[in-house]
Amino acid sequence: MTKKKAYVIGTNVEKSLSPLIFNHWFKKYKINASYEFKKIKEKNFNKEIKNILKEKNLCGLNVTIPFKEKILEKMDKIDGPSKAIKAVNCVTVKNNKLYGSNTDWLGFKEALLSEINKKNTNIKKKEKVILIGYGGASKAILYSLALMGVGWKKNTLIFNRSKKKINIPLIPQKTTLPLERLQNHLKEAFLVINTTPKNVLTDLKIKKIKKEVAVCDIVYKPKETKFFKHFQNPSVKIYGINMLINQAKPCFYNWFGVEPSEDKALIKKLIKEISK
Repeated sequence: MTKKKAYVIGTNVEKSLSPLIFNHWFKKYKINASYEFKKIKEKNFNKEIKNILKEKNLCGLNVTIPFKEKILEKMDKIDGPSKAIKAVNCVTVKNNKLYGSNTDWLGFKEALLSEINKKNTNIKKKEKVILIGYGGASKAILYSLALMGVGWKKNTLIFNRSKKKINIPLIPQKTTLPLERLQNHLKEAFLVINTTPKNVLTDLKIKKIKKEVAVCDIVYKPKETKFFKHFQNPSVKIYGINMLINQAKPCFYNWFGVEPSEDKALIKKLIKEISK
């Protein structure tokens, strides 16, 4: 049986935990395949992606920063979420055609609802969802929130360092708000989501938050980030590592036709890595 190949591509992927996740699943489900990272410089993207896509037995790619938007033009077909978010993080190779999909929004949704449902927590009409940052991951999260109902999409406020247009369908806010105004809205928050690599709350000199609030940080190393530690009484924590696993599941299914599950052994391996 021919061994299939898959990669994660980006400019800074050597520390990616995706190879650990996929290779764990290969062993678990007895699939003859390999998964590695391919570090690509931005200036070499067109040349290198062309060579990668020509490789025999390639079944798919995961795409990360900064190529999620660039990869769109290489696809033969993209799914609805990719069109709305304008980014692809999963490429599936079938019958010499390239199919682009976005599973980041699913990763967020699954991780969020899993924790919210555990605590039996409901969003109230006047409570706000605060989203910090407006990069590719943020757009996928916004798309996810937009599909979760009126209470989520109407109450979401997006803050960013620079002013940017918001063009995610169903989201009423048209431009990002300046980070300097963030503190004024924290007391109204039901959920605060960080999509930036830094803890901007410290940068803004915002005191530690005592209010009981759900918090999410897409940064997954370390597990307990500085952002999480800024909240003294979080009602719910949505960890970046859970989002990573949940966005990987549909990719695995697209490529191998198997719906994988997380297990104690996988979680143990991941926790060990992010604790180093």
